[in-house]
Amino acid sequence: MPQIIFFCPSVTVINGGIKHIFRMAETLIALGHDAVVFEQKEQRPNWFKSTAPIVGQSIFQPNPNQVYVLPEDQPHILESFKSFPQKKVIYNQNHFYAALGIGEASGYADYGVTHLLCSSRIIYDHARLRHPTLKAYVIPCAVDTRLFKPAAAKKNAIAFMPRKRGIEATYIRDMFRFANPNYRDWTWQELSGLSESAVAEALGQVKVFLSLARLEGFGLTPLEAMAAGCVVAGFTGIGGREYANGENGFWADEDDFPTCITQLKKAVTLSLDNGPARTAYNDATRKTLSAYTPETFTAAVKQAWAEILA
Repeated sequence: MPQIIFFCPSVTVINGGIKHIFRMAETLIALGHDAVVFEQKEQRPNWFKSTAPIVGQSIFQPNPNQVYVLPEDQPHILESFKSFPQKKVIYNQNHFYAALGIGEASGYADYGVTHLLCSSRIIYDHARLRHPTLKAYVIPCAVDTRLFKPAAAKKNAIAFMPRKRGIEATYIRDMFRFANPNYRDWTWQELSGLSESAVAEALGQVKVFLSLARLEGFGLTPLEAMAAGCVVAGFTGIGGREYANGENGFWADEDDFPTCITQLKKAVTLSLDNGPARTAYNDATRKTLSAYTPETFTAAVKQAWAEILA
């Protein structure tokens, strides 16, 4: 049985992509495979829980009985291992950043890559266009509804993650408060530098989540906010178009800030409604979330890796 080695950035960085690298390694282990995660300092993440084994630099020796799962955006890593006999797979979690990983090559195949794992349908469609000779698979992201769930009571608050839109977050907050003085007493809760469990707790306690997604391959946090019982408004980040619709959120086109502010008001209004409109919204989010479960993630991982290792 070949050993599967996942390359991972520093686990001190809070990034949903890192979490899914570990989740896939754990899933493969549960399916009976030998999977490990390489982290340069052999550190285990402290902002989410994982049981996946961690390995360091000594793992890197030419070995045809290993499979490398490489990042999509690091050409120096791809170049370094190009001549190694290991089978090479890329776990592509952002097709925008993927262009950074190609460097001067004509495509990933030049680095000996044979398969692409794509965390969304949008990434998959890009992969089929940009890398038509490589076999690609969709591995849908998963939301842990045991962790992300509504609290018994919610407060009048809007949660947001400003990491990719810091200036925009300040602008939207100012203009929302200006245009809606009746909501000036609402709290704005920034979710930065928090562990997965702390984010889940915060989302469970607030009524609204403002999505500030930008250049996403998928965009998981709005789905986690839905699972936590939030009404979601804001930007899809393009990748979120896979699941965003007029029933499960109040969405705005990229950089359309006036519409975003209007949609945010609609989300706040709906969050205060206990009638049929809110019931319909809850039904729509449950339907959306049904496509992104640990079970769908596991099934996709199992099918893809059965073919990769065949």
